[in-house]
Amino acid sequence: MLENELGRARYLLLLMIVGTWQILKQAKLEILAEALPIPILFESRRKKLKRFLKLEILNIEKIWFLCLKEMLKQQERFT
Repeated sequence: MLENELGRARYLLLLMIVGTWQILKQAKLEILAEALPIPILFESRRKKLKRFLKLEILNIEKIWFLCLKEMLKQQERFT
């Protein structure tokens, strides 16, 4: 569901960001940009991350709505 909303490339970037955050356990943009496994310069990674995290679709209300919608769909399948 979220993959459809974001598109494949953005969804994969989101997965990389979440995975990196889980390993680092820090939320500083510079530290995350430094650790992100993307073969571009640090400053470009930092800018890419900053732009990505400001996307309207990543707004907390929209993310929760999509997650809740998906959970309800899965629950309907099992009933």
